[in-house]
Amino acid sequence: MDLAQIPGLGPKRIQKLNQAGFFSIQDLLYHIPRTWLDQTKIHSIKELKAQDKAIVIGHIVRAGIIRRRSSFFQAVLADDSGQISLMFFKNPSYWSQKIKPGMRFVAIGTVSEYRGLQLVHPELQPMEDDADFKGGIVPVYSIPEVCREARMEQRFFIKLYKYLFTLPHLSVSKACPDELCTFLGLVPTIENLKRLHQPKSFGEAMQGRRQLKILELLPFCLRMASRRRHLTLRGSERAIDQGLVMAAEASLPYELTNDQKKALAQILEGLHGKRQFHALLQGDVGSGKTVVALLAMLSVCGVQEQCALMVPTDILARQHYTFLKPYFEKAGLRLSLLVGATSAAERKTILGELQMGLSHAVVGTHALFSKDVFFNKLGFVIIDEQHRFGVNQREALLAKGNYPDLLVMSATPIPRSLAMTFYGDLQTILIKEKPPGRKPVKTRLITPEKRDDMKNFIFQETLKGNHCYWVVNRVENDEEGKSLSVHNVFEELRSWNKDWKIEVIHGQMDEDHRNQILKDFNAGLIHVLIATTVIEVGVNVPSANLMVIDHPERLGLSQLHQLRGRVGRGGDQAWCFLMCDSNNPAIERLNGFASTEDGFEIAEMDLRDRGAGNLEGNEQSGSWLFRFFDWIEDQNLIQKILEWAEQILDNQNQFDKVVIEKIQQWYSELPQGNEDGIH
Repeated sequence: MDLAQIPGLGPKRIQKLNQAGFFSIQDLLYHIPRTWLDQTKIHSIKELKAQDKAIVIGHIVRAGIIRRRSSFFQAVLADDSGQISLMFFKNPSYWSQKIKPGMRFVAIGTVSEYRGLQLVHPELQPMEDDADFKGGIVPVYSIPEVCREARMEQRFFIKLYKYLFTLPHLSVSKACPDELCTFLGLVPTIENLKRLHQPKSFGEAMQGRRQLKILELLPFCLRMASRRRHLTLRGSERAIDQGLVMAAEASLPYELTNDQKKALAQILEGLHGKRQFHALLQGDVGSGKTVVALLAMLSVCGVQEQCALMVPTDILARQHYTFLKPYFEKAGLRLSLLVGATSAAERKTILGELQMGLSHAVVGTHALFSKDVFFNKLGFVIIDEQHRFGVNQREALLAKGNYPDLLVMSATPIPRSLAMTFYGDLQTILIKEKPPGRKPVKTRLITPEKRDDMKNFIFQETLKGNHCYWVVNRVENDEEGKSLSVHNVFEELRSWNKDWKIEVIHGQMDEDHRNQILKDFNAGLIHVLIATTVIEVGVNVPSANLMVIDHPERLGLSQLHQLRGRVGRGGDQAWCFLMCDSNNPAIERLNGFASTEDGFEIAEMDLRDRGAGNLEGNEQSGSWLFRFFDWIEDQNLIQKILEWAEQILDNQNQFDKVVIEKIQQWYSELPQGNEDGIH
């Protein structure tokens, strides 16, 4: 059945519904109420006060258009206790035809006060003088403006759903199979939708919403639980080289933090165990995940198995390679680097060494999962900055070994509510403790009026040997000229102080040129490096303790946290300046960011502010965004849903084969446009 077959929907109304995003009956069914009104209680006008949600019944005693610069319609409703004004600022001539003195109405709305009590644009229901008001729980919908233009308001939608739920065989696609609903003691999706659109009580509406949240998140949890069960048993414990780990740890120029030691112990235990090891290592910016990964790699390479460390950028790959190589050489092991810029001849040599087992480990970018990359005995895969890779890329690299172990690393802390579901197939290991001696980065919001003062401060700091990142959102000017580009800022700073040594880097530059600039910056040859977010990960310059971010409101908090993590890596005081107008709507969000350096707290803020779809500062698939489930409000439901997922997998023998296939198809179905709907 299509929209044209619904009584009361002509071509004009269907066109408006389409413009509002309603193309099918299913679209309409999922247009759930934003709230519900309890109309079972009638208020007397005398007892009302401002901000009350009011339901009053009375007669119109006066009504008419008030003609001023902007005319409006005013009616006065009276009951036995008093009077209240009904104000209509839109379409006064329309309301003057609908509302006449002597008519009886139920008026529903929020009370405000301006020269007496009033209801502005209340919902009105006309009543006969001898009729009783029965009330009930009435849904309140968000009405798109295009629908209002076609007179499709609250009453229209209430009447529409009353009709739809009389239709036989009404259903929605991709709903949880009825047999599984029965097993869990839940009612089918369509029944829960009816509870929202036509509730008999508030309790029924709340119960329907809760069950829809469960049914929406359950497929994700089932996929994770199923993945976790598919981890392979090795049959015996793997040998690991503990001696090599201890020797490398003793040669470090610093002592590991307690969190690093605990994380390393957990990883080594997993690598040594009988079951294939898959884990997520979460550590805040600068917490020292890389050195933990180094020691874990040595434990596996020391028993003649190979390791692959995959990172998202050439810059980060080279940085890891430079850090790891001396420790591998000291242990008598060979480490290779494979990136997009590797020459054809060098690449051929590296591929041959990996295939013959002459190279024990490789650090690389996306180049690692190319079809011509083969390993002799790949035993351990580490993926840094996991959110920048799709699950297919991860699986392509894992397929190059015989069920290798996996360590996923993320410097973008993930709120527990997300990690439990989207990374539920991975054991979670945390490093929260920062290395000793690091001072908190002082983060300050700077208004445009103080921009020159800030530049003066930065100049004085550069005279002392400090260096500054200046982050700009754009490479080119925008058409409206509202956003600064890297070239704008370069010209601004060069004009302001000709003694400054200033350079620009961005993602569109030639890679060799960009890397040379970074080397010069690291060597202290550049005072101010103007950059896009290309420096977000993998840039480590301990002498750079100053950062300016222009238009920080255009970035997510987690991305701002990553950028801020580029400074404060030495023992000196670091500063991060956020250039933002004081009347910017994002000012409260940015003040919250400035008040803490806890990446997990910031990730929660980002989740609350931007939703899961933008958690890491990158646009994620819409499958992260739900109609019913809310990552902040519903965190208490997650553990229960995960337990139900395990219960379903444990009790598959209670369903016949056809039902099992139906259930598996339901939770395995991949959302369109996303590799697996999870990562």
